[in-house]
Amino acid sequence: MASAFPHSVTSRSSAPVSIDAGALEHLRYIRDTIEAAHRFTSVPGKGCIAMGITALVAAALDTVPALAPYWLPIWLTAAMTAVGLASYFLVKKARAQGLRLWGGVARRFFLTLLPALVAGGVLTIALLDADARELVSGAWLLLYGAGLSASGVFSIKPVMFAGFAFMALGTLALALPPSWTTALLAVGFGGIHLVLGVTILRRHGG
Repeated sequence: MASAFPHSVTSRSSAPVSIDAGALEHLRYIRDTIEAAHRFTSVPGKGCIAMGITALVAAALDTVPALAPYWLPIWLTAAMTAVGLASYFLVKKARAQGLRLWGGVARRFFLTLLPALVAGGVLTIALLDADARELVSGAWLLLYGAGLSASGVFSIKPVMFAGFAFMALGTLALALPPSWTTALLAVGFGGIHLVLGVTILRRHGG
């Protein structure tokens, strides 16, 4: 029995449908928009640079023999200063992007980073109580890196790579003699933050 459909209809249905360049570009735009909605892009380059400079100042103070007994207050003060500066630039960039800091992907970013920071604080107290000061710096670098690399899943790729770099440096700090402590903290919290900040400024703005 002959087919009930005309030959021309069969030919048209089997032929591939072409998509012009404009439609492809539109689809790419939609895809990129959806991906961006699932990434926290407000990590501030200027804030990371400010954190790096703060850490380098702390490292310089830590090398002064007269200030050696005060290494913990020096680094804690630097940490609080760095958080304050980073928060300022973070809020500024988020407002410029029209992003809510406690909505959606931003909340996931911070909640993923927070446990590692809390663990670092608890472990610091435990190590100092056990008179294991030589392990504190490695723990700081390792845990901060773990938190950063995990939260980087919800952010831009340089954040995740920076986290891995911190973890590698923390592992090295736990293996090297205590005399390397200040230098490794300077390379980590100073150098890595500076590199991350410059990378974000060049490729991701603000």
